Amino acid sequence: MDFRFTQDQQDLIDAAKAVFDGENTVERMRAMAAGEEVVDLWPKFAELGLIGIMAPEENGGLEQPLVVMAGIAEAAGYAGLPEPLVEVAGITVPELIDATIPPDDVVNGKVKTFVTNLYRPNIHEGLESDALMFGDQWYEKGTWSPNRFALHPAKSIDPLRKLAVAKFTYSSSNGTPRTGTGHENGAVLTAAQLIGLSQRMVDMSVDYAKDRHQFGKPIGSFQAIKHQLANVYTQIEFTRPMVHLAAIKGGRAVHTAKVAAIDTAMLAAETAIQVHGGMGYTFEVDLHLFMKRAWALCGEWGDRNYHMKKLEEMVLEGDEPLGAGTTF
Repeated sequence: MDFRFTQDQQDLIDAAKAVFDGENTVERMRAMAAGEEVVDLWPKFAELGLIGIMAPEENGGLEQPLVVMAGIAEAAGYAGLPEPLVEVAGITVPELIDATIPPDDVVNGKVKTFVTNLYRPNIHEGLESDALMFGDQWYEKGTWSPNRFALHPAKSIDPLRKLAVAKFTYSSSNGTPRTGTGHENGAVLTAAQLIGLSQRMVDMSVDYAKDRHQFGKPIGSFQAIKHQLANVYTQIEFTRPMVHLAAIKGGRAVHTAKVAAIDTAMLAAETAIQVHGGMGYTFEVDLHLFMKRAWALCGEWGDRNYHMKKLEEMVLEGDEPLGAGTTF
């Protein structure tokens, strides 16, 4: 299978990455964590067409496939982007086909809408949303059914995520909820962000290993450091095509990609902390901003246990073939 992007697709991903890296600096992230006012990037995302990456052309979108959105999600992860661009552009927009909400309003940045379900009860900027999709039904602000679900503020390990937790209640009158649409997109794009975050943590560790000296030499010259960083880099390179495969094929590939991305992110975080001599865990070192984002995203749209359980069911029930090239 050819995983290469076309030149136009690669240019689009590179342009998005340049915007993310240029606009969302570490200084901006620290200011947000301190509660200071920063420039709102949402209008700029709308102006550049980033919110409508997957939207139909008739709604002002670029009508790109999920795999291109995965490339943009990886760039957003690398930059540590606090705005929920990936959630809106890659999960909400594809679900607006049957909604009463005009897709143009979302693509133009006028309204923010989110998709949620049982495996994603914590919604970033949920309290600021104009509508929520639960199961297969949209609820616009002011019409949310209190006997179906409610939103409450919640705390996150990531200081840049403003969470709202969705409290679901069920009865015979409202029925049993489905897993919800958007679940595969959510798992794929979360995995892509984890790859970007892992790469950022490795790059920060490499820079630190070049500057930090011990015994008159940069610590990056020591084999113990080089081998650890090389192991993480190798795992990132193996995991990235798994995420792209999940975006193209769906199904079992989604579960394997999310599991692999979680393992990669955890290894990257542990290695980065060790390379920084333990200081990476502290607030004073910028690494913690990306490390905590990775920890937060590991549980979104299904944690490791959930996806491993799904893989187990597929294999043991005989729904999927076994053998070389088919299993992870």
